[in-house]
Amino acid sequence: MILLPYSTALRLSRPPYVTCATVSICVLVFLLQINSNITASLIYYPQSWNPFRMITSSLAHADWFHLIGNMFFYIAFAPALEILLGNKLRYLWIMLFIAFTVGLCDSMASLISFEKPSPTLGFSGVVMGMIGLSAYLMPKARIRVFWWYIVMWKILYVPAWVLAIIYIGLDVWTMFNASDYGNVNVLAHVSGGFAGYLYGYLWLGERRAEIQAELAQEVDTMRVRQKEGKTRSEAFNYRQRMEQQESEKQETRAAEKFMRRIYQMVTTHRDSEALLLLLEKYDLTTPTHELEQLFDHMVTWGPSRAALCIGRLIIQQLDAQGREGKVIVYIEKCQKMSPSCVLPDLSRVLHYAEMALQTGRNEVARNLTKDAGKRYGELVNPAHCQHLFEKARA
Repeated sequence: MILLPYSTALRLSRPPYVTCATVSICVLVFLLQINSNITASLIYYPQSWNPFRMITSSLAHADWFHLIGNMFFYIAFAPALEILLGNKLRYLWIMLFIAFTVGLCDSMASLISFEKPSPTLGFSGVVMGMIGLSAYLMPKARIRVFWWYIVMWKILYVPAWVLAIIYIGLDVWTMFNASDYGNVNVLAHVSGGFAGYLYGYLWLGERRAEIQAELAQEVDTMRVRQKEGKTRSEAFNYRQRMEQQESEKQETRAAEKFMRRIYQMVTTHRDSEALLLLLEKYDLTTPTHELEQLFDHMVTWGPSRAALCIGRLIIQQLDAQGREGKVIVYIEKCQKMSPSCVLPDLSRVLHYAEMALQTGRNEVARNLTKDAGKRYGELVNPAHCQHLFEKARA
């Protein structure tokens, strides 16, 4: 029986450039192998612990069958993963991470083995890593699989997590129960599969959450296309888009209504009510860019305590993020509404006063350090503040 995955049933938003480049490199390396004597210099010897060879051995293959088999499995999973990750460098780093992990596992196994370790080559460890990563990042995505048994054949659509269990599980069983693996590096398969899944689990949780809604919709669309054909799937897609557009319109109307209420409160000098309403919706967990948009919108209404409060919230977030240059910009914006505006963290007054002087924003430094004894008491060094104030006036 043959069970051969060959593509992910997801539409790609752009070409998977890194995946295509990787396949091309593997093919070119193999062509060099069969036309020269470089194979020995590419193989990884576990007892060597050579990180460069961990990479070169992944790109080399024993024969055409070995190369084509690995590339088929790789292309079945990798293109969708590259697009879902949305970052070419991160995708490349994941493949390098898996290759290093496979090499290290081979070397550690050589330390405890009673037999002489065998040299290794092939992309299968990285391929199994892609399968493991698929099980974490896109578990419900359907993989097209060619199934053949004697005279019967069929195209199956199998969830990625199921294939991960089948392939990695079979290799785990083989590793612990078979006495002869043939010429297959089963340890590389198992370590690669687990490395891919663990990388996702440890470092891609946020990315997984970001793509779930879009991925679930795409999986549903492709499931409809599989069952009912292209026409039905296009109609389903259209309904999905309409529902999404209607949801976005409702969110926009709700946001406009909210801002109208805030505007009425601010322009009628009911800043306390406006602040209570704003703090129900916005806090330190709100993305900074959303707060900046809100602040810029409120500034157009004129100076207000409510806008000043949002400005100070932005300053606090930017300071925590280490974006000090932008902190100065928002201190200046807040001081235009109220020159005596106080920073959220008084321990940062001297730091930002000095930075303002260094960047030529003397007025910002003067406003921060003016009457420091009255405004800050002993929380800020009054003598240092006076020194900076005089320097800013000069």
